[in-house]
Amino acid sequence: MGLSSHNIFSGRDKPFNYSYFSNLWKRFKRHKSIKETGITLYSLRHNGAIEIYKRTGSLHKLQKDMGHSTINVSITYLRG
Repeated sequence: MGLSSHNIFSGRDKPFNYSYFSNLWKRFKRHKSIKETGITLYSLRHNGAIEIYKRTGSLHKLQKDMGHSTINVSITYLRG
């Protein structure tokens, strides 16, 4: 397990570029039959939010990292 400052996907301090996941998702959809799984890029965002909260325990860090306008928006990502 890496440091709490590390990117949860790369394990490094430096984040991936802005469009990294969009491009990765487009390539994945071309090669895999994901329609049957129900996985969406949006559902992966929820998983990322949960992972950030599990690693930091901070709603404020989650809000900042996810770019949410309010804590209430961040909390909705942790429900369900």
